[in-house]
Amino acid sequence: KHLVDHVHHVLSPRETFGPSGAIGKVIADIERVAKSNFSVLIVGETGSGKEVVARAIHQSSNRARQPFVPVDCGAVPEALFESELFGHERGAFTGADQKTVGKIEETHTGTLFLDEIPNMPFASQAKLLRVLQEKTLYRLGGVKPIHVDTRMLTASGQDLEALCDQGSFRSDLYFRLNEYTISIPPLRKRCEDIPYLAKRFMD
Repeated sequence: KHLVDHVHHVLSPRETFGPSGAIGKVIADIERVAKSNFSVLIVGETGSGKEVVARAIHQSSNRARQPFVPVDCGAVPEALFESELFGHERGAFTGADQKTVGKIEETHTGTLFLDEIPNMPFASQAKLLRVLQEKTLYRLGGVKPIHVDTRMLTASGQDLEALCDQGSFRSDLYFRLNEYTISIPPLRKRCEDIPYLAKRFMD
């Protein structure tokens, strides 16, 4: 019980990040958007706490009792990405000896967090856009549409607009994912949080 309490305590944005006004703005953004169904893009440098913010949005939302599933887009091999996200039917490809439910379907009525979204293969981006537009997906090898009600939270440490300009990320998907943006400032830009964090680590 004490371990569970500690984990939930750590996931509180104010307790995790510190007392600065900059973090106050992040918390205000979380509170403003949490109860909506907006897709939220969370931007910040590596290690800035993007997943902490995503979990806080989920925990403050009407979906809090439903699944929260994080996926690191950079950790999934490109050849397996669509199976991971959309699932597959038995026999869809060599080695697919059973039906597998993908992460989007797994988080039906809950929240899917796609971390480092720029790493999503370009070919998969059109399929994700279709899911967002139509609220349905097809498993690989499947012909039956599956209705999904999944809230999408994404995170990026890169400038997605610049990637769109370069042609490596779909601009139409970017606008779908970016219905609301939360930016997390790095610690060097909120130095007033450093004494708080130092004391917390020493404690």
